[in-house]
Amino acid sequence: MESCNEMILNSRESFSFENKLIGDIVKEYPDTAKVMKKYFGGNCFKRSGFKIKTLEIACILFGVDPNRLIEEIDKIHN
Repeated sequence: MESCNEMILNSRESFSFENKLIGDIVKEYPDTAKVMKKYFGGNCFKRSGFKIKTLEIACILFGVDPNRLIEEIDKIHN
């Protein structure tokens, strides 16, 4: 079974998050915040430490399919 990180890396080369922190992703791509809230909950950014988690860890902790998340982010990004 692939790890979340491997699935993220294999899902979209153009929008690879690898080990990027969620806070850095949202800072670089502010429009991704809406998608993050959809998958991780509306108050996710109010949780302590959420912005300093990697996308891989957040997917594991919240049981989120990284491929679906990346697909949605890619749609709004392109």
